Amino acid sequence: MNKKLEPYISLVDFLADYLGSNTEVVLHDMEDWEKSVVAIRNGHISGRKIGSPVTGLALEMAKSEIYKEQPYKANYKGVSIHGYTVKSATYFIKDNKGKLIGLLCINMDCEKYSEARDILDSLISVETAENEKAEETFNIDIKDLVRNNLARIVPGDNQRLRSLRKAEKVDIVRQLREMGTFMVKGTVTEVGKILGVSDPTIYRYLAAIRKDGEKD
Repeated sequence: MNKKLEPYISLVDFLADYLGSNTEVVLHDMEDWEKSVVAIRNGHISGRKIGSPVTGLALEMAKSEIYKEQPYKANYKGVSIHGYTVKSATYFIKDNKGKLIGLLCINMDCEKYSEARDILDSLISVETAENEKAEETFNIDIKDLVRNNLARIVPGDNQRLRSLRKAEKVDIVRQLREMGTFMVKGTVTEVGKILGVSDPTIYRYLAAIRKDGEKD
């Protein structure tokens, strides 16, 4: 673990003790995506533990460099491992040169509050608001990370992806790359399995995508 993150470990405990068991607090080391979780409390909400990998949204934040424009991202919607709505926030931890070295994440399980809201809505509402699309889905391993990111691009059964044309597969790889999926070791192989192509083929797709990007 990056030693600069050590002072935040006690902050994880402080926030968890204050906010209670319905709120998960997680500290990520962004220099080790495969085992990014270095401190966590109330991990029952996401099913994660110390040594779990980074999430898809965290990769997107690193890839988009949103941390250079704002100190944190707050009040976005996620989904717990049990399928419950989670209200999330992420604080970007940077070194003195502005490099992203860690994330301090807070995930509040809103299921009980949602149930109370639904009861009130049934009494006072005449129509139901359309549900927001969740920005975050918590991942337990590399397979889940890839499959969750693929589901955001192409909803439905992954089995049909093997029969897609080459251009369609390249476009999927391009979108996965933009989401930061391939920043985690092992994702190339998993994507290849789902698309029905070899690792070298995925690398060729990525090389072609990078070449096209340089032309632009």
